[in-house]
Amino acid sequence: MSFYSSFSIVLPEIIAFFSGLSLILIGVLFKSKKITNFLTLLFFSLILCSIIFSSKLGTAFGNSFVNTQFTITLKFFIVLIALLIFYVSKDYLKNNNLYIFEYNILFIFSILGMMIMISANDLMLLYLAIELQSLSLYVLVALKKESIRSSEAALKYFILGSIASAIILYGASMVYSVTGATNYTLIRDAVVNNNSFTIFSFGLILILSGIAFKLSAAPFHMWTPDVYEGSPSSITTILITLPKIAALCVLIKLLFEPFGNFVDVWRQILIIIAILSMLIGSVSALKQENLKRLFGYSTIGNIGYVLMGIITQTENGIAASFLYLVIYTIGAFGIFSFIMLLRRENTQLVNLSGIAGLSKSNPGIALCLVILLFSMAGIPPFAGFFAKFYIFIAAIEQDLFYLAIIGVVFSVVSVFYYLKLIKIMYLDDLEEEINSNLDKKLSTTIVISAILLLFFVFYANSFINFIMSLRII
Repeated sequence: MSFYSSFSIVLPEIIAFFSGLSLILIGVLFKSKKITNFLTLLFFSLILCSIIFSSKLGTAFGNSFVNTQFTITLKFFIVLIALLIFYVSKDYLKNNNLYIFEYNILFIFSILGMMIMISANDLMLLYLAIELQSLSLYVLVALKKESIRSSEAALKYFILGSIASAIILYGASMVYSVTGATNYTLIRDAVVNNNSFTIFSFGLILILSGIAFKLSAAPFHMWTPDVYEGSPSSITTILITLPKIAALCVLIKLLFEPFGNFVDVWRQILIIIAILSMLIGSVSALKQENLKRLFGYSTIGNIGYVLMGIITQTENGIAASFLYLVIYTIGAFGIFSFIMLLRRENTQLVNLSGIAGLSKSNPGIALCLVILLFSMAGIPPFAGFFAKFYIFIAAIEQDLFYLAIIGVVFSVVSVFYYLKLIKIMYLDDLEEEINSNLDKKLSTTIVISAILLLFFVFYANSFINFIMSLRII
C-alpha cells in the first residue's frame, strides 16, 4: 500500500496529533483562555469531520493499523462525547480554578491514544496507544494540585496503571516468544501450528488482566472508587466513559482475532471476572455516601454485564454489550453533568445528602435524573432494561443459564442504591437549596441525556441491528 493510501487511512489521528502540538505552541504564546478553548473546540470538530468525510476502510503501515466500519463508528462516538465533555465542563473548570491550558493538550492526546487503540492491529502499537492514553489521564487526575485527595488518587492511578501496562507488555513478550510476531493476523496464523500452549496461554492471561484493569473489572478494580472520588468531576466524567469504550473494543479484537483459537482459556477467565464485577460492584455501592464513589462501584458492576455479552461469543451478545455500553455512557455523562452542577454557594457537593429535596427545588432536573437512574438500574421499560434483556437472552441461548441468573440477582441488588438516590431526592427534606442560577450547558446536557435514553426505549432493537451490520466479529 502506498504512503498516500496509508496517510488517508490515519488522517483523523494525524489531525489529532498536530492539534495537540499546535495547542502547546498556542498555550505558550497566548495566555488567553478564550483562544485556546475556541481552538480546542475547532480541533475536535476537525477530527470529527475527518472521521466522517475522510476515513477510509483498509490497513496501513504493514497491517498494524486497521480501519473497519466498526472502528470508524467507535472513533466518531468517542470524539463526539469528548467534544461534548470539553464544551460543558469549561465553566466547571473555571469555577473551581482548575483551568490550565495543558488540560486541553492532555485531553486531545488521550483521545488520540484511544483512537489508535481502537484501530491497532499489532501488540506493540496497542501498547504505545495505551500508554499515550494512560499518561495523559494520569496528569489530568492530578489537575487539582492543592488537593491531597486528588494527588493521592493520581499517584494510586499512576502506580497501579503502570503495573497494569507492565503486565500487558510482559504478556505481549510471552506471545512474541511463542509466535515470533506481534501482528494480530500473524499471531493467529502462527499459533495454529505451535505446540507451546502453556506459555502462550500465560501471555494471554497477562494481557487480559491488563485490559481488565483499564475496564475497571474486578478483581482489578481497586483503583476505581478512589480515583473517581479524588479526581475533579470533569475528569471523572472522562474516566467513567471514554476509556471504557476503547478498552472494550481492544478486548473484543484481541479475543476474537489473535486469541480466537484459545476460547477455552479466556472464556473461563471472563466468566469469573464478570461474576466478581457484578458482585463487588453491586454490593459495595450499597454502603457508599459519596456520589462519585457510588458510581465508581456502579461502573464495576456494569462492566460485568458488558463482559457477559462477550462471553456468549455471538454477534447478538456482543452487539448487546455495545448497546449496554452506549446507554451506560450516555447515562453516566448526564449524571456527572449533574454532579458538576451540584453546588451550594461556592462549595462543590459530592455527598448523597447534597441531593436531598432536589425534587422541590429543581423538579425538572430531578425528573431527568430519575430517567437516567432507572435506565442505569435496568428497570423496565427504560433503556437499560432492554440492554440487559438482550444480554441475558444471548447468554441463555448459549446455555449460560447460571450466568444469566447471577446477572438478574445482582441487577436486583443494584436497584436498591439507585432507588436510594431517588428516595433522597423526593422524600428527604430540603436542607438548603443548591445554586439557583444553574449552568445552562450542564442543565441542557442532563435533559438531552434523558431524552436520548428515552429514544433507546423505542429503537433499542434497531440499534442492535445497526451494530450487527458493522460486523464486529
